[in-house]
Amino acid sequence: MSNRSKIDWNFHINFSPMYAAFVWMILFSIAVCLSPQAQAEEIEEVVVVAQQTKTVKADPLKENSFIQALLPGHTWTAGGQGAFQGYNERGAQTVHTAVYRNGIPANLPGTAWYDFGTELVTGQKVKIISGANSVVYGSGSIAGTILIKDIIEKSATASIGTQSNRYVSIAPTNWFQYTAMEINQDSVRNDNEEKDLYTNRNAKLNFDVQDFTITMNYTDYRYDYDNCYDSMFEASNDCEQDGEKYNVAINNEFFTIGRTHDKAEYYTGDWISYANESSTDYLRIGDQLNLSNKLQVGYGVDASHEQYETLTDDYNRDNYGAYLNINADFAMKYNFGFRVGNEDQNALRFGLESGPFFLNVGNSYRRPTLYEVNGDGYVDANLDLLPEEAIGYEIGFGVLSLFRYEFEQAIEYTPGFYEEITISETDPETGEVTITTEQIWNAPKYYNTGAYETTGLRYAQTFGAFGLMLKVTDSDQARVPKYVGVFSWDQDFGSHNFNITYRGQFERQPGIYDGDELEDLQNLSFRYIKTFANDLELALRVDNVLDEEVEVLPGYNNRGRQFMLTIQRKW
Repeated sequence: MSNRSKIDWNFHINFSPMYAAFVWMILFSIAVCLSPQAQAEEIEEVVVVAQQTKTVKADPLKENSFIQALLPGHTWTAGGQGAFQGYNERGAQTVHTAVYRNGIPANLPGTAWYDFGTELVTGQKVKIISGANSVVYGSGSIAGTILIKDIIEKSATASIGTQSNRYVSIAPTNWFQYTAMEINQDSVRNDNEEKDLYTNRNAKLNFDVQDFTITMNYTDYRYDYDNCYDSMFEASNDCEQDGEKYNVAINNEFFTIGRTHDKAEYYTGDWISYANESSTDYLRIGDQLNLSNKLQVGYGVDASHEQYETLTDDYNRDNYGAYLNINADFAMKYNFGFRVGNEDQNALRFGLESGPFFLNVGNSYRRPTLYEVNGDGYVDANLDLLPEEAIGYEIGFGVLSLFRYEFEQAIEYTPGFYEEITISETDPETGEVTITTEQIWNAPKYYNTGAYETTGLRYAQTFGAFGLMLKVTDSDQARVPKYVGVFSWDQDFGSHNFNITYRGQFERQPGIYDGDELEDLQNLSFRYIKTFANDLELALRVDNVLDEEVEVLPGYNNRGRQFMLTIQRKW
C-alpha cells in the first residue's frame, strides 16, 4: 500500500473529511473569538469528600512526556516516545482508571484504556482522584479518575534533545495552539539497532461563547516500533502505527455534550495487519444545588453511544444512567451517592472526613469492552461476559492511607491453547474398540474469572523542598510493583530552579507472556530552569542520569540517558 499517508515534520494540508472539518472549525472559531465574550477556561473544580486528590499541570518546560506529570502512579513501558503508556492506580489495571477529557469519557470502547503515549505536553491541567467513583463517573472509575482539561496560554516553546528530539509549540492567542514533535530514537528491542521514528502534531481550540465553553483537540501521529508479523506470519521489525484522534466538547453550567474519536492503523511494511476505529458520543445533564454552605446536592443523567470498528467488523452499544451525590458538613464532612443504569450498572458510595482522618467505601464497575465481548478473527466472542464489579475501601490519616479493592466477575484474557482429547470408537460388527487422540484448538477468549484482591499502604509527605512517596501493594495483577518509592528535591535560588527526582519500582508482577520475573526499575532525573526578564525561561532536563540499562519487559530495554533543552516565553 504505497499510497497510504505518512506523517512528516513538514506541515501538509490533507483534505480528508476530518481535516476539512477541523479547518472549518478553526475558521468558525476565528469569527466567534472576535467577539468580546471569548475567554480562557480553567478546569472545573470537583467537590471530593474523603478521597485523595492531586492537581497537576503538564508543562513542556518540565516534562518530556505527558505521563511524567502524573507521577508517581504511572508504569514504565516497553518502548520509547509514542509507545503505549497507561496509568495504574491503587494496584489495579489501566482499565480501572476512568479518564475524562473536557468532560467527555476518553477510555476507548474497544480496549477500555487511555493511551497517554500519544499525548503531547501542551499545558493541560489535570486532576487525579483516587478511589471508587462510578457513582459520578460511571464505568471504569474503580481505582481512580483522571480529569483532563485543555487550557491555552499565549506562549511559544521550542525544544531540542538527544535522539534528534524536536518539539515546537505556538499559542499566539488564548484560544488556539499548534504543537509538533519529532524524535528519531534508538530501538528498545534488545536485538535491533535501527532507529524508530515518532512524529506527532496537535492542534487545539478553547473559547467561550456567551454561557458556553467550546473545546476541540486534534492529534495526528506516526510511531515506528518493532516485533510484529508480516503477511507470511514471519517476525519483522518494519512495524508502524498511524493514528489520529480528536475530542470535541461543549459545556455550560447544566450540560456537557461531545465526542471522543480514535483511529489507529498498524502496518508491516506496506501490508496493513490491523486497524481499529472507535468513538464515544456523550451527553450529561445535571447540576449541583448549594442548599446551604453546609449541604450540596449534585444530580444528573448521562447517556453515551459507543462504536468500535475493525477491518472486518463493526459493533456499537448504548449506555445511560442517573446519579445523586450528597455532600454535607455537620461536625464531620459526609458524602453519600448512588447511580442506577442499564444492564445493572449500579454503584453506591459513602465517605466521611474529619480533620486529617478520612474513610470511604464504594462499589464500582467496568463494562466489558466491545472487543472483549465480540472478539475478532483470532479472539473468540463471549456474549455472556458480565461487567467487572469491585468494592473499594480506603482509610487514612493525613499523609498515610490504607486501601483494599475486592474484585468480582473479574475480566481476564485467556491465551489460546491446544487440548488433547481421547476419542473411542467401537466397530458395531466386531465390537473392536479403537482409541485415538486428537489436538483441539481452544481460541483465546475473555472470561469472568472470579475474584481477586489488591491491598496497599501509601505514605506521601512534603518536607519543605523535599518530597517523599512510599507505597507497598499486595496484588497479583500484571506488572504491578510490590514496592514503589519516589523521592524529589525541588528548590528555588532566586531565578534558578533545581529538581532531582528518583523513582523506583521493585518486585513487579509478571504478565501472561513475561516469564517468572521482571527486573526492578530505577530512574534518576534532573531539571534546571532559569527565569529571565519578560517571562522568558530556559530549561535543561536529563532523564536516566545514571544511564542505567534495564530489561523493562522480556526483550525490551529502557531508554538510555536523555537530554532536553527547552526555551519558553509566555505573554
